[in-house]
Amino acid sequence: MKETITIDLNDTKLLKEEASLISFGARVKQMLYYMFAEPGQSMRTFYIKGNKPDVMAFGAALASEKAYMDSYLKYGLNDPNVLNNRYRLNKAVENFEKETGIKWPLK
Repeated sequence: MKETITIDLNDTKLLKEEASLISFGARVKQMLYYMFAEPGQSMRTFYIKGNKPDVMAFGAALASEKAYMDSYLKYGLNDPNVLNNRYRLNKAVENFEKETGIKWPLK
């Protein structure tokens, strides 16, 4: 059975309560977990709701997070590729936080 994970960035921006932010962080963590699952094991669908700039910034931050983790697992921490991916991740997270006003949950 397919399960879905939905993140509504507008709700998260409006409800800047601790419970809302914890829920947001948990969903982002789940998304990354399933992105690293073995092929065929992950039957999840992800939905991101919000205005276009917010969704684009979220997608860039999430993709940068995955690229950093992939390179870290492949090359180790001190490889130049990993350091470049870390720099790109920091920029994407900074852009996400500036665009949405939501703190990125994975730091």
